[in-house]
Amino acid sequence: YTASSELLPLLAAGSIPLVKVEKIVQSIDTSSLTIDNSVTLSSPVSTLSFSASASFEVRTPSRIQVEFKQGTFKPPEIKSSIDLPESINIFGQNISLSSVQQYMSPLENAVEGLARTISGQPSLKIPIPGEGTKSWLLTTYLDKDFRISRGDGGLFVLVKEGSPLLDM
Repeated sequence: YTASSELLPLLAAGSIPLVKVEKIVQSIDTSSLTIDNSVTLSSPVSTLSFSASASFEVRTPSRIQVEFKQGTFKPPEIKSSIDLPESINIFGQNISLSSVQQYMSPLENAVEGLARTISGQPSLKIPIPGEGTKSWLLTTYLDKDFRISRGDGGLFVLVKEGSPLLDM
């Protein structure tokens, strides 16, 4: 399932020129009683992914107690070439990037070297300490494509990955 009110600042990143929110996903594993919330952002140079992992305990058929355990930052995936759009919109002004395109070759060489350095590096895992890591989640509606939940973090409306609702 995907969506989270805590990620609204990241969704706003979608309005930052050259930064795009590629994916926001919440995966729930009922066999290991874990939840993984992940986000992938992309730019013309790289793709960056990070996540927060939690364990949960079933309190009732519709309510769970959640405790976030760690954040994970994956090394950026550096793209093989810089993919600049022809123009970007900044504060309502459409700015052409065609003059910047001519300077891309030296920058692409530098990016290629950076990609070789970063490639294969392990993810950075950071424990999430404190009482703020505990939360609860009450599912108020659930079907094969759609979930509505409430928690101490707000109201969450989520759509299952692969659902035809995402095509609308």
